[in-house]
Amino acid sequence: MDYLEIINVFKTIGEKLTYNKNEFLVKENQVCNFLGVVETGSLISYFEDDNCDIIINELYSTGFIISSYRSFITGVPSSGYIKAYTKSVIYTINKEQYVLLCKDLKWLSIFKDIADSLFVNKCSKETSLIKLKAKDRYKELIARRADIEQAFPQHIIASYLKIRPETLSRLKKP
Repeated sequence: MDYLEIINVFKTIGEKLTYNKNEFLVKENQVCNFLGVVETGSLISYFEDDNCDIIINELYSTGFIISSYRSFITGVPSSGYIKAYTKSVIYTINKEQYVLLCKDLKWLSIFKDIADSLFVNKCSKETSLIKLKAKDRYKELIARRADIEQAFPQHIIASYLKIRPETLSRLKKP
């Protein structure tokens, strides 16, 4: 099932939520109680280090599954934040809906697709950070997500790639 199909499925049963720029969906040490799909807008997931510097973990835009998934599945408080970077519309289901829907094989299959997608994305990012040089990570990101530079500024993309903004500027030069 592709993202458009998942969005349509979530629209039929999910709650439509609108978040303004800089509004939090999840804060550190708060249990995430939703699994959602981004209809419009852009959001970031991040951690704060000991110096209160932001370290971007994920960039969400139209069609992306959004959740602090480990927190959602386990009930353990989130170790990071999810915040709207721009005004955003998300369709969400809560944990109770999720548990009930998992009893239906069709929904179980949909949730497996979602879990697989989240897992593959996490593994791909981890492998990229370990094996690829900064320039190759940037090229791979642009190839996978052509709209990323329209959705997020350079310093956010740089943090996501685990490089400095100056390095990203240099990498973008022909």
